Amino acid sequence: MRILELPGLIGEVKRQMTALRAERRELERWMEAREAQAYLEAPGKTERERQARVKVALAQDPEWQKAERRLQQILVQLDKLQAELEVLEHERKAVYGALVARHAEALEAALAAGLFGAKPPAPRGGN
Repeated sequence: MRILELPGLIGEVKRQMTALRAERRELERWMEAREAQAYLEAPGKTERERQARVKVALAQDPEWQKAERRLQQILVQLDKLQAELEVLEHERKAVYGALVARHAEALEAALAAGLFGAKPPAPRGGN
């Protein structure tokens, strides 16, 4: 039955998302530190000139390029996993709703048939 599989599938997607977020934070910290280092090393008389030199230096750094590519991959993977999580959550809610509705129907039928030892009160006319 699919409803039994859904919590495991949802949990796995959440675990993957958590791992990717941790990797993203680590990568972003490294990039911030590298950018700060490049800024300190960049010659220039004005703030604008130093920032321009930092951009150029980082664009030429193979490690920086690799980190940027990996960061973009992580962001794409997170978007895909978020979409998958939303689909699984929607399916879980739909299946759960259908299960509750079926359960309510079965209880109502059992009550109407007097399977619980007592007949439901007869409907009264009026109000």
